[in-house]
Amino acid sequence: MTVPEEGIVAHLPKNLSFDEAAGMCDGGITSLNFLVNLGKIKAGQKVLINGASGSLGTAAVQIAKHFGAEVTAVCSTKNINMVQELGADHVIDYTKEDFTQNTNTYDLIYDTVGTRSMKECCKSLTENGIYASPVLGMPLLGDMMLSSIFSSKKAKFSATGALPKKETKRLMGLLLEIIEAGNIKGVLDRSYPLEQLAEAHTYVGQGHKKGNVVLKPVG
Repeated sequence: MTVPEEGIVAHLPKNLSFDEAAGMCDGGITSLNFLVNLGKIKAGQKVLINGASGSLGTAAVQIAKHFGAEVTAVCSTKNINMVQELGADHVIDYTKEDFTQNTNTYDLIYDTVGTRSMKECCKSLTENGIYASPVLGMPLLGDMMLSSIFSSKKAKFSATGALPKKETKRLMGLLLEIIEAGNIKGVLDRSYPLEQLAEAHTYVGQGHKKGNVVLKPVG
């Protein structure tokens, strides 16, 4: 394989395996973009992560803790222990409780799975709170337009994969600093050989994976 000299390439950190690194390039960089660039995360903020057990969510929990935020993770019963081990301060089991119906408010709600709308989350945001999701659809587009004009609470989206190369390299550099500091680890659910690509897609499509699923090249 050849890559451009100015391409988005970095040396593998000593405390990260190849399999962990494969997943980190997606979940880690995307969640960094949403938490840092969109959410302007800082120490002391209250952050809720919906879908905390997936690729984006497991990275987001650890990144938010790295920046000193108070993290509430939303996941299913079977993943509670895992997200607690990743550093979540509070965990909400969505099979038993709807976080939009309690009285808690958050500076940032990062909906990694796009299952809750800005409208549903509005009461759960602080006065200048941000709802951010990587799952783009017409409802989110409408919420972004309306909130940008009429509300102090904002809905935000970013296509991380379409960021300028310079910005992606900056995010990768920041992610490497967090990894090398020991503040984030890759969460690997399963790995499949390349010839089992269809099986891997089927498993991911069931929507119950923990962290990342990776493909391993043949040979």
